[in-house]
Amino acid sequence: MKKRVKIPASNPAALLDLAKKVQSKHTADGDASLLKMLNWSEITPTLEAAVANHEKARQLKREMLEAYQQRNLKLQEIINALRDSRDILSGAYKKEMKVLGQWGYEVLDVRSFVGEPKAEKV
Repeated sequence: MKKRVKIPASNPAALLDLAKKVQSKHTADGDASLLKMLNWSEITPTLEAAVANHEKARQLKREMLEAYQQRNLKLQEIINALRDSRDILSGAYKKEMKVLGQWGYEVLDVRSFVGEPKAEKV
């Protein structure tokens, strides 16, 4: 039975890690390396660039998650302001609720307990 050797082609982090290990072993073996015919000196700049791009992507992902967290902390204050505004407007236009559409609110026609509510954008 032939042994199978897995190359993690669908996992960039694992793929780059494997490539660095192969490169490191090849470099450590020097002239005795069985991979000397592949000319890893040409592959090395590509590997280094890919690793640098991967690290940059990971850093940007961390920054993105932090930005989303900061945004989410501010959303509650905005939600409260919108609810207060809605309450004031719905009190002022108690008999003409559709007028709230002028402020961008979506006014529901009928309360529905089953399925989705019917809404009319004005």
